[in-house]
Amino acid sequence: MSRCVTGRAIDKSRFSNMLLTFQDRLRIPWRGGAKQVTFGAIFPIFILPLLISLAAINAYTFTVIFVASAVILCYTFSYVRQRSLRTRFFNMWIISSVVYILLLFEVTVPLLEVLPEENYTLAAFTLISLICFYQAYKRASFNHVKITDTEDGITDITEASNTNENAEQTLILLDQELETGQQSGKQPSICSICRKHIQPYSAHCKVCNACVKRYDHHSYWLNGCIGESNHRFYLTGLIFGILALLLGADLTLTAVCHPFLAANILGVQILLPDDCSEVFDMYELSLAFVIAAYALIMAVYMITILLRQIYFVSRGITLYECNKGLRGNNKTPSNWGSFIS
Repeated sequence: MSRCVTGRAIDKSRFSNMLLTFQDRLRIPWRGGAKQVTFGAIFPIFILPLLISLAAINAYTFTVIFVASAVILCYTFSYVRQRSLRTRFFNMWIISSVVYILLLFEVTVPLLEVLPEENYTLAAFTLISLICFYQAYKRASFNHVKITDTEDGITDITEASNTNENAEQTLILLDQELETGQQSGKQPSICSICRKHIQPYSAHCKVCNACVKRYDHHSYWLNGCIGESNHRFYLTGLIFGILALLLGADLTLTAVCHPFLAANILGVQILLPDDCSEVFDMYELSLAFVIAAYALIMAVYMITILLRQIYFVSRGITLYECNKGLRGNNKTPSNWGSFIS
């Protein structure tokens, strides 16, 4: 308004402050007090149904929206990861995706002759996956290193004495221990960033700004670190999530497309889609086809992550250690035994 009246451009700092003020005022009612929400957290909730609805119009919009969304998501993910930014955008994106896929599946697909047993199996896979991912998210904070004292009695720098002299002496001792560990080629027992005494195989997560026990990586999709306390839940969630997505996509595609019998295992008929050229003739069918394609894309992405995780566990290393140049060992049974126990 002021630009239209005065003809002067608005200062960028003022515009930025206006956005920050609006975001600070953006809160939702919650037990114990209103919760502040960010643009990144609410954006997927509104944009996903719009994209799915537009993609179901015809084959052209389906191709354009899926390709454009994939490119934008990959660029955004790479941008956030390179700068170690903390955001709930990807976490809310995956939650919104699961909600919309399940909602559209239950509304459209069972009407197309899906057996109750198939629906129950899909619900079981989905429930197990969601429980495992929730436990992985809930236990992420358990991975944070909270050690304040070491075996030799040196106190963590964050718990140093109130006197400047003792604090300086503690800092000197920590620096010496850190330098000794780096020169020996072994992992130092001191974090170079937060100056905490850490256990072996621990590392500092720049996103969470905390040292994580048995650090594997920071999962933006779960908005937490994967480490010692939640790695098994994360892996189990991936397995059942992939099963749920593949089963849901197959049930949907064989319902809206022309199916064929792929196999008959112990009396259970395995159907696969054959011809889907007519799905865009009806909007209800195209909508089901779009969510099935979206589920398949998510499944392929999760399969890639799962295979990578299986390889690292088999080699006895983490993703973080692999990025540091470690290659692990060939003791696969022993490595899996240590991982499961």
